[in-house]
Amino acid sequence: MESEAVKRERLRLKKESKKGKLNEWHAKKIALASEWIENETTQKSRRIIRGGVYMCELGETIRTEQGECGPVIVVSNDQINLSSGNVSIVPLTKNLKKKAIFKNGEIVTYLNEPRYHSHYFLFKNKYPFLDYDSAVLGEETKTVSKIRLKEHKGNIDIKDMEKIMIRIEWVFGLRKSLKK
Repeated sequence: MESEAVKRERLRLKKESKKGKLNEWHAKKIALASEWIENETTQKSRRIIRGGVYMCELGETIRTEQGECGPVIVVSNDQINLSSGNVSIVPLTKNLKKKAIFKNGEIVTYLNEPRYHSHYFLFKNKYPFLDYDSAVLGEETKTVSKIRLKEHKGNIDIKDMEKIMIRIEWVFGLRKSLKK
């Protein structure tokens, strides 16, 4: 069993590590803000499209939010994307949480579909620009400045975008089920 002193030290080190990462993110955020100020007109006029997959500087996070620089899908409509300095995005993760099939309280197999209603799977064989099979995290929809969007990796097709948007609507209580 771990002593109280060891637990306190582990907690102190964890807090110190998080503080260092937040300080690093703060410096990056200042650099992004400066870049925005210098290039505001160019950034606002960037042609960002709905369904586009971009690498995005999400920054340091708290708990289990998606962070750092990773792939996202733009979900805001193209009229907003054309006129605003911000876009709405959902992050992707390579951590596919699959639905399990149980028998007598034991997991028998996993289905190739998401465990959570807010997730949607995108597969590398359909979207070769993805580095991995990925889960769209519909519950983590957020608005970011266009300055955070970096490399455009590719685009998601209309049918998959419709299914992603159904999940986002469900997250916000605009839909009772995932069925059309």
